[in-house]
Amino acid sequence: MVENNLHAVSGPDTVDGSKRAAKVTRAAHTHAAKVLQTQHHHAVRALRVSQAAHARVSKAAKYQPKSDNS
Repeated sequence: MVENNLHAVSGPDTVDGSKRAAKVTRAAHTHAAKVLQTQHHHAVRALRVSQAAHARVSKAAKYQPKSDNS
């Protein structure tokens, strides 16, 4: 019977190589998630700035004296 002794074999297909590949994959996934989160935060910020500007314009228009065109 042949035993699997992966620690005795060197190369990219060893357990250490698999662990490194998993670590790199995890890091890439984490980076991608952070990029998406940052993009979302920027979009939300832009939306809030736009909404605030609209609210300021609406509020200013609300308090303008009405012209007397009777």
